[in-house]
Amino acid sequence: MVDISIQETTFERLQRHARPLLDTTDSVVNRALDALERLEGVSAATVGRTEPERRIDPRRLPDLKHTKVLDAEIEGVTIPKPHWNLLLDTILVRAMKQVSDFSKLRQLCPVNMVQQRKEDEGYKYLSEIGISVQGQDANAACRAVLTTAQALGLGVEIGFMWRPKDGAAHPGERARLMIPASSGAINRTRAA
Repeated sequence: MVDISIQETTFERLQRHARPLLDTTDSVVNRALDALERLEGVSAATVGRTEPERRIDPRRLPDLKHTKVLDAEIEGVTIPKPHWNLLLDTILVRAMKQVSDFSKLRQLCPVNMVQQRKEDEGYKYLSEIGISVQGQDANAACRAVLTTAQALGLGVEIGFMWRPKDGAAHPGERARLMIPASSGAINRTRAA
């Protein structure tokens, strides 16, 4: 971690852009940098990088063991501090709001989930939609995210890298998964 000093007036400007009880100074600075990079037409994931990025076919996923998510968007919304299970949680919340039925959600998303608070055996409670979902390894979480996104026609983009470890499919390499939004998917819009 790097410590920096900023002028008090700059800090006050940052505070005006912070969401109370949610943001840290780092998250506000990152959001500002993301906006700046979008204006410049540069992806935050590609800044300062010279090595090529693998494009991953979502129908033929490589082994994602020992990967780290670098950046992610669902329907154009950046997911702060993303990791595989956070992406799964985010897509489940989005899907439940779209289908409004637990049994339909279970059909869409192939992971263990229950319609109650359960916080043992690796389950995490998602209070926003009243379900608990069991944590997944990178491979299962990614498959569940992609399966659900495709079924609902949601656009997803995930940048990640394989850690330089024994057992990683492509140690040190970066990759990107993209699924474009699709208007023909099931339950794309709910009837009023």
